[in-house]
Amino acid sequence: MNEAVPDRERAELVRALSLRFAELRRKAGMRQQDVAEAMGREHTAKRLVRRLERGAVANASLCSVAEYLRGVRAGFGSLKDALDRYTSVPIPRPVRRLAEAAPAPRPRSGSQALERVLRRADGLPEKRELRSRTPRLPPDLETVRVRRRAGYWVLRKVFEHFLHSELHAIRIPPTSWVRRRMAQYGRRIFNALFRTRGPREQKRPERLARLREWAVKQHLPEPLAEYMEFTVGLTFEDMRAHDELDWLPPPAESYAIMALKPKRRVVTDAQMCLDEWWDAHNRYFRAAQETYERAHKAATDVATSAHCDAAAAVRYRQAAMRAANIASYTAPGTLRRRQSVADFHATDWPAGLDRNLLARALSVALEVWDASRATLPPAPGPKPH
Repeated sequence: MNEAVPDRERAELVRALSLRFAELRRKAGMRQQDVAEAMGREHTAKRLVRRLERGAVANASLCSVAEYLRGVRAGFGSLKDALDRYTSVPIPRPVRRLAEAAPAPRPRSGSQALERVLRRADGLPEKRELRSRTPRLPPDLETVRVRRRAGYWVLRKVFEHFLHSELHAIRIPPTSWVRRRMAQYGRRIFNALFRTRGPREQKRPERLARLREWAVKQHLPEPLAEYMEFTVGLTFEDMRAHDELDWLPPPAESYAIMALKPKRRVVTDAQMCLDEWWDAHNRYFRAAQETYERAHKAATDVATSAHCDAAAAVRYRQAAMRAANIASYTAPGTLRRRQSVADFHATDWPAGLDRNLLARALSVALEVWDASRATLPPAPGPKPH
């Protein structure tokens, strides 16, 4: 009976700790994959996170628990209530009798143990403190540090929009390698200016010189590199003049920003180019689809105007669809248009179809599409990558 009680209490402790681990992860707004990446060992740590949250805490080492708590930005104090409930349970009777029968240790003279014995003998309460080996920052300082880091990412978000507009202004194609190199160079310059402000400003020329060497190794044209240095410097000075460099977001927003992965905190120039390409692609696709439907309907009306049986009507509708495809996939006056029209007329149509009616259906589809071509939005170029 006495052996079953500690096992039940230990099982309750394991269950409470596993539930607390899952609660801390959800409170931090993280998935198991995010915690594993924060622990630095994505493949092995993911299995460890899953085992800790499913109740396999008994075989986990103290270092594994510490890595998990560090991944979800929590401390051992968050587990204190569950551990205190377990340690406050009285010792089973046989163990207590053995402890009472054991001789008391003899403290050495001048030791801390002797002082505690003397304080206990004098009736003074013994004061005990649980101290961590790794000192933590006060909550206020920790919040300020998180807000400073989040403030940097807010500035990076503003800078990426500026970078996107500048690269558009000088007409650098989104799919070119020059665009990617200039965006990387602009980010590096901004980081160098931001990290060398204040008392570290004397290190700025050295860092900018190293960045210029990097631009030369990346074969970035010198005029473009100079233009990027000039524009980023002006933007940085404008931010400094408006006291935007030291702006701190609210604590809740700061913790929400830092809970995201670094690649999720900022929308880069490449992502903005890809979004613009998809918007242009969707606009052009919708307009082209509407024009195609009008051309197909006009060709179908002409082809089905003849009185024929059901089998011939199906053939006419198929010919009208082919005529609409020729109109939408070829441009007027091109060799491809002439070849497609010649192939349409040279097709061996069934004997029951009127060749003149098919020719009229093709000409109507071409007229409808060519008349609407000028109203179509510009077609998107190659997809950014």
